[in-house]
Amino acid sequence: MRTAVARTGLLLPALLAEALAAALTLAPALWPLAAAASAVAAGALLLVAALRPRLRRRRTLRLLVATAVCAGAVGVAVGLQEPARAPAWLPIGSAVPAVLRIESVAPVSLNDRAGALTRRLLVQAVLVRATVSGVARPAAAPLVVFADRLPTAAQAPGTTVAVDLVLHRAPPSDAVAFTASTSGGVRVVGRADAVQQAAQGLRAGLARRTARLPGDGGALLPGLSIGDTSRVSRSLDQAMKDASLSHLTAVSGANCAVVTVAVLGLAALARLPRWARGLAAGAALAGFVVLVTPQPSVLRAAVMAAVALACLVSGRRAAGVPALAVAVLVLVIGDPWLARSPGFLLSALATGGLLLLTRPIADRLGRVLPRRLALALAVPIAAQLACEPVLVLLQPAVPLAGVLANLLAEPAAPIATVLGLVACLLLPVVPLLGGGITVLAWVPAAWIAAVARLGAAAPSIPWPAGVAGGLLAVALLLLAVVAAARSLSRRTRAIAAVLAGLVLIAGAGVLAGGAVARVVAPPTDWEIAGCDVGQGDAFVLNGGAGHYALVDTGRQPAPILACLSRLGIRRIDLMVLTHWDADHVGASRSVADRVGTAFVGPTDRGAADSLRSAIAQAGAHVVQVRRGEQTRVGRLRIDVLWPEDPPSAVLGTGNPASITLLVTGRLRSLFTGDLGEDAQNALLDDGALPPVDVVKVAHHGSADQSPAFYAASGAAVGLMGVGAHNDYHHPTARLLRILRADGIAPFRTDQDGLLLVARGTDGGVTVWTEHPVTAAVWSPAP
Repeated sequence: MRTAVARTGLLLPALLAEALAAALTLAPALWPLAAAASAVAAGALLLVAALRPRLRRRRTLRLLVATAVCAGAVGVAVGLQEPARAPAWLPIGSAVPAVLRIESVAPVSLNDRAGALTRRLLVQAVLVRATVSGVARPAAAPLVVFADRLPTAAQAPGTTVAVDLVLHRAPPSDAVAFTASTSGGVRVVGRADAVQQAAQGLRAGLARRTARLPGDGGALLPGLSIGDTSRVSRSLDQAMKDASLSHLTAVSGANCAVVTVAVLGLAALARLPRWARGLAAGAALAGFVVLVTPQPSVLRAAVMAAVALACLVSGRRAAGVPALAVAVLVLVIGDPWLARSPGFLLSALATGGLLLLTRPIADRLGRVLPRRLALALAVPIAAQLACEPVLVLLQPAVPLAGVLANLLAEPAAPIATVLGLVACLLLPVVPLLGGGITVLAWVPAAWIAAVARLGAAAPSIPWPAGVAGGLLAVALLLLAVVAAARSLSRRTRAIAAVLAGLVLIAGAGVLAGGAVARVVAPPTDWEIAGCDVGQGDAFVLNGGAGHYALVDTGRQPAPILACLSRLGIRRIDLMVLTHWDADHVGASRSVADRVGTAFVGPTDRGAADSLRSAIAQAGAHVVQVRRGEQTRVGRLRIDVLWPEDPPSAVLGTGNPASITLLVTGRLRSLFTGDLGEDAQNALLDDGALPPVDVVKVAHHGSADQSPAFYAASGAAVGLMGVGAHNDYHHPTARLLRILRADGIAPFRTDQDGLLLVARGTDGGVTVWTEHPVTAAVWSPAP
């Protein structure tokens, strides 16, 4: 037992340093308190040791002192780095001349102000100097810059450029301090060194060669070998996440291990002395880090490998857990903001899980399975268990096929990594041989992509989103450790069980508090509200300053009236009835006396004409609209994209003639009524569909949908008006697969209740839901 403690003792300082860094980087002003408390704790422990000499030899006391010292170091690091990281003197929202040091450049697709899809560059950089009021001042502020173009010479990491920036503060939870856009041209003022330029050339060469390879394998290969995911499609990226395989494209311990073990093997064959072998492996490791760029997961793996190499050179045995703990301490104290990096956390947790949980899990499984099979299953289970608290924060779901997908994909990963890396190095020297090796590397890469696509189709267990979900996952992880690790003492098991109970209670408390907060304090800056009116549609658009539009009303008066009352809406500038089905217009008479103007589509006579007359008699100005019409509601511009005039004889009236709206405000959104696949394709063929942020999913998520339509929309969020346990089986599995393939997050009134959508502070889309969001939104109706 003492040996086990010795091997894992450094985990306590590492875990506390990680947790403290994650907290202090959210509230940097608290760093003096943390540093002072740590100093007092360390001083008190040292005083106890001085007064009780027998305790000096106790390892527990030394461990607690080390923990307090590390915690204090984290606090001081935050205090020293925060002023340069987020200088208060930088102007926000106006152009400022700046000098940046480039760290990475990747192409991304974004919507411009006119809504068109544009290809831009996402630049990770550090602001090293800014000129304010004619005075140049130094800084060390990490930021993300969205640029239209960047000279090729400026794209190598380490290059310094001069550019005018418009800065915006990033949310405290972000890894960067600012987001920025360029104003004017970019000028190179300092070139990257020869090593960085050579690495940039190698990366570009592999990207060009793999671009010729077909399918997902060609897009995935650079990510598996050197971490370049710029060509991975949204659908493949989502499939990798859904199948719990996204860690394969984050260069980490496995990649560094492959490089160092290969070089150590070659050095041993050459009969080099031990110090020379360590030096050669260290040089190769440093070169690999430069090639793949120092991402958080790479830094963790590199520092851990450096510790192991140091042990090799000194003739000592390298232990995995202390090496991991040292790597975490060094990196978190050096850069406390790494503590909130998903890549860093997943890399460290997966490694810890493999080191600590694989053997106990294999022992348990070995009771009923052959030893080799038990060990093969234990590896992905251990990594999955350890990473789950972070994974459920990124995506609130537990994939049932995750372990199986890892079991199938993991053996192919090192093959693709080694072959891709060898090809990357050979392409500039022997292009023909390098090209042949990329073809060989394509095979395991294509296999991994196929496994990801297959695994993504498997169901997932719904899980609470946010902090509550993370805490619940931590509690279950602790209970799993207690159940699996038979070597732990009764005292240790009891402590772990108590901690699991406390975390479980905290998670339940956060979940309950979040539910109360959702009812008591919904956001006020929303632009779209999705009312829960059962099996039907009713969406409210907020134009600001008391101006509102209502798109459909649902079937029954009570739900829409309750929703409008909750939102504080008494007057409706514009009501749009997309078509005449009762689940869209049934409650329109109950709100007609609040409406100024009503947009309607073509009727097929009968009940539709009667309802139209009733709305007009209530005082609304009724207008039959067609494609090309435009109006404004407050700050919102509303364009009618459909139906045609006259309606298509092929498509007819009803659902295919649903009024389709493009709404432009802070968000760009698309409302589609009950358009079916043929009408969606017709709208797409006419070229009238611009990229948007939000799409109202047509026909409540029926199967009558066009995959090309949703792919062209480029939306991040899909809204659905759905009734719980409806008889139509909405939303269908086909529709959910379409959304998942295009990276569109579904929000549905049957499970989420009232939906409020706004533009986020980071420029993305923020969705508030009445009920906690879980992965159940991906579940089709039974």
